[in-house]
Amino acid sequence: MRKTILLSAIFIMATLGLWSQNTTTTDTLMKKQQPAHTDTTLKRQAPPPVQQVQPAPKKVKKDNRPLKDRIGLALNTSFWANTHQVLGEASLLVSYKFPRILSVGAGPVYIYNYQRGEQQNLNGWGGKIFARAMFLKFFYLWTEYQGINSKYLIWKTPVTQGYTIGHEYVDSWFLGAGVIVPLGRRFSINMSVLYDVLHGSSSPYMNATAYRIGFSF
Repeated sequence: MRKTILLSAIFIMATLGLWSQNTTTTDTLMKKQQPAHTDTTLKRQAPPPVQQVQPAPKKVKKDNRPLKDRIGLALNTSFWANTHQVLGEASLLVSYKFPRILSVGAGPVYIYNYQRGEQQNLNGWGGKIFARAMFLKFFYLWTEYQGINSKYLIWKTPVTQGYTIGHEYVDSWFLGAGVIVPLGRRFSINMSVLYDVLHGSSSPYMNATAYRIGFSF
């Protein structure tokens, strides 16, 4: 009788233990199967707006130099003479000086051409444009185009030695270099050697090489 009661008690306790373990496992599975994105969805925030970076405005450099430092005046002269001819040249030039090394300008030119043998004046007028590059304070390179309405002698016959005066437009293109000698804040003397690459028989100049002395203000 006692054995029967003891076995019955063991069977009941085992049954209760198994039932309790199954309940715990079911609760654990239900907790694992619950969606885990609820908290994550609440924590998400909208991304910050993208700010467009605008490029900085370009600064335009202004030339604040006074007018006297930008505009230049110069008087160029030259002189040649031999047993047959006396030739002089004078030109008044107005130039614009850029901030660094370059200057450009233009002006009229007058050429005095005296033929000694015929005692005849062959004057010429014209104009020129030029550019100058100052690589050093005292040294520069020079290029110039010049057009002259030049006079020249037209011989009739070698026997009578008679002649008439003709007119012709003559082009010249000078290339060369020079030096500047300052004589104060505004005044200077420049000396240059130029070569006329278009020199021909109708040119008023005796040869293709020209020597000039100028005065700048």
